[in-house]
Amino acid sequence: MTTDVRHPRAGGRARRAGAALAVAAGASLIAGCAPTGASDMTDAPEASAVAALGTFAAVGDSITDADSRDFAAGDLGAASWATYVVDDGFALAGGWAQWGATTERMAESVAPVEADVLVLLAGTNDVAFGVPFDESAANLARIVDAVGITDVVVASIPPMDAFPERAEDYNARLDDLSGDRGWRFVDASADLRTADGRFEYGMSSDGLHPTAEGARVLGAAIAAALREG
Repeated sequence: MTTDVRHPRAGGRARRAGAALAVAAGASLIAGCAPTGASDMTDAPEASAVAALGTFAAVGDSITDADSRDFAAGDLGAASWATYVVDDGFALAGGWAQWGATTERMAESVAPVEADVLVLLAGTNDVAFGVPFDESAANLARIVDAVGITDVVVASIPPMDAFPERAEDYNARLDDLSGDRGWRFVDASADLRTADGRFEYGMSSDGLHPTAEGARVLGAAIAAALREG
């Protein structure tokens, strides 16, 4: 299924994300369908955008791209967690993010970026499409190799209200993988999650994508991990 999702934007940083995709329960869950034109890693922000705390690159799917006009160029939306990492004092040096992207798609699309750290938030669509974790793990390694940044922060994927146990299992295995690979794992979604593994009230409008407030929570946790170094 392919649905073309384009979000209207108006106003400043306080804009809320446009219409989000609904969670589809049943034989399969299609998360963040419909690429709206992936952010091109060659369109990185100007060097003058570098902030005092350092630079980061990011690779992800709709959780990362969200309502951004041009993610890789730094034109971020209020529903992208990267907005709040930038607000915290870091500069986005480039990256790649696309709605509906699996880790395989990311691995096929990324290119080298010069930055201090790579933030990788990937796997929601793998979980949705039933991709075996071993394949996801291999794709994540390919992404890291292709981007060429040795300091890697791997963020947990947000809850999936239709299948909370699948997201929790993926995150547990992602934590183990990060330890094996020498990456830094951060459970950035911890404060989005209820005890039963679903979204806290107000953190998602569709049970899959964070709201702007949810993105702020994600971004704050990721920025804290970057500060720890």
